[in-house]
Amino acid sequence: MISTINRLTQHYETKHGHRPNLLYVNIQQLETLQGQLCEANIDVISQLIGMEIIIVKDIQESYVSWAQMSWKHKSIA
Repeated sequence: MISTINRLTQHYETKHGHRPNLLYVNIQQLETLQGQLCEANIDVISQLIGMEIIIVKDIQESYVSWAQMSWKHKSIA
């Protein structure tokens, strides 16, 4: 899942000229990410990846996008 996020982010940034700030995942993808990062807290994961996480029940593949919004998490990197 981490490599997928990196690939999606790089593709988005190349195409749009800026990084995405939203990551859309289903429950299974979130669980995979939690296992890979050894972190259960979605807020901490959001800080680590630098994107808000949006859980969408019916999607098959994760994707990223950008929205103008106030960032509710501060980066810990």
